[in-house]
Amino acid sequence: MARYIKVKLKTLQKYDLAPAEASIRRKNKIQTRKSAYGERLDQKQKLKIIYGVMEGQMKRYVREAFNSQGDPQLELLKKLEMRLDNVAYRLGYGKTRSQARQLVNHGHVLVNDKKVDIPSYLLKIGQTISLRKKTLNKRNFSETIENNRKTLTSVSYLDYKKDSGVFVSLPAKDDLAQNVDISKVMEFYRNII
Repeated sequence: MARYIKVKLKTLQKYDLAPAEASIRRKNKIQTRKSAYGERLDQKQKLKIIYGVMEGQMKRYVREAFNSQGDPQLELLKKLEMRLDNVAYRLGYGKTRSQARQLVNHGHVLVNDKKVDIPSYLLKIGQTISLRKKTLNKRNFSETIENNRKTLTSVSYLDYKKDSGVFVSLPAKDDLAQNVDISKVMEFYRNII
């Protein structure tokens, strides 16, 4: 399994994704004008960092989106939103997507009461996502979930329950990432694939 081993905070700051309270002393950098290729590359990298996806997985998702019947941009975002680690994040199991991904990797997340430890597992409509009872009984874990749910924006494709959630429908366009220009991402991959 591949891992992202670069310094995460610097990368998040480069793409303006770092939380406000996190800071690293940086000297003022001279902003240079980027070429069209550089802008497309930045948007692709930003999308990969947001969802925690490696290049091979992203190429596969884009190839499937181009081969689908609908709008390729929307299909790509649907694939990324249907991943188990992202849904665990949306349910408030983790403060960040990487924290939710770690919960999935360690076997704390159940899909239809069966342990699934694959973060890239694509959910289907009607599946129930929950945490193990042993995990829920740990100190202050249910309080943490409630606090995370207060800070996150709820999405229409999930039915939130106290300790679980149900994947009700496919993600709508309103539920998808707004801070990435998906058309530039698709332009970048159109030249490669």
